[in-house]
Amino acid sequence: MNAADHQAAPGHVIARLLDDVDAYAARLGTTRGRLLDLTLVSRATGIEPDRVRALLNGEPPEDEPREKYAREAFRKALFQQRLRFLQRTRLKETPAGREPYGLREISRATGISAQHVSNLLNGERGANHDHAARLELFFRVPEGFCSRTEGAALVAYLRRMVHEDLPKLATHAVLQELGARSVALRSTADGAQIDTLRDLLPALDELVRAIQARRSGESPGADGGSA
Repeated sequence: MNAADHQAAPGHVIARLLDDVDAYAARLGTTRGRLLDLTLVSRATGIEPDRVRALLNGEPPEDEPREKYAREAFRKALFQQRLRFLQRTRLKETPAGREPYGLREISRATGISAQHVSNLLNGERGANHDHAARLELFFRVPEGFCSRTEGAALVAYLRRMVHEDLPKLATHAVLQELGARSVALRSTADGAQIDTLRDLLPALDELVRAIQARRSGESPGADGGSA
């Protein structure tokens, strides 16, 4: 067995991350469903909403086959699926409304022939790394968007939620509870700053409890009796 065989399967990682999401949901007085909007998750991952729902409900994610030719076919089909998803969901503004980009527009912007773009959309050709990067840049999605398996894509999304977005949201909620009515947390906070927020949350929770107890005439360590 190689090192990858010892890594946790994507389904298990997703389950652990969802436990963390549930913990934050309880802290925030909300539900997992409100924190994980299916449409938003779908747009960020390239996974169709119904499939997102199934994965969040515990269905195991589809993974690459081990056999070489089957793996190559899987990757080509995955790229086609993601590219068609982007063409359908990343639309341009026109006087008539929002519309998909045409082959010629994509070709002019990426330098990839319209015929080759058509072949990629129809699953008749596979994409090399350069073409994939150009197309992902055109549609303004992160590099690798069209190549990640559904498990890898969902894990990446949930990790960002658990390690960045939810700690900031929870900190914002606690600071508001403490009376800070206008709180601005930078959306570009780095890993060290996010770690600091997570470390501060227990102390902030304790401070909230102490203030609430003092306001109600209780001492912070009391069991509920009034002074």
